Amino acid sequence: MLRTVAAATLLACLPQEPPRIAFTTLAGFDYVEGMALPSEVTKLDETEITVSGFMRREVPGGGPVGSFLLVNDACGCNGTPKLNEIVFCTLPDGVTMDVKPGIVSATGKVYVGEEKEDGVVVMLYQMDADTVQ
Repeated sequence: MLRTVAAATLLACLPQEPPRIAFTTLAGFDYVEGMALPSEVTKLDETEITVSGFMRREVPGGGPVGSFLLVNDACGCNGTPKLNEIVFCTLPDGVTMDVKPGIVSATGKVYVGEEKEDGVVVMLYQMDADTVQ
């Protein structure tokens, strides 16, 4: 019995991998400005998660980026994704990287909620991306 308790205590102390959240959760609803977001996404606010998708530049250009859009990998990358199909990712201060082709996984703290600029909603999901693989 003592060994079982010790093993359970040891497992509880090991670092846990952040949950992997799919765009089916993030984009699994028809977003309308001002609506109450589903609890499946609001419960993620200020938690560390991993999400996979395509890296896209926020602004046209070349060279390394300090921030990027992570776009739903099921959108086919054609046309304009909906707001709930985009995670706006920011790398740590002073860190830049080239935009990677194909599907990547970003891990970091996510913030959920409408972010407005000049009275217009510009994003629903923001991430302080610690790693991008």
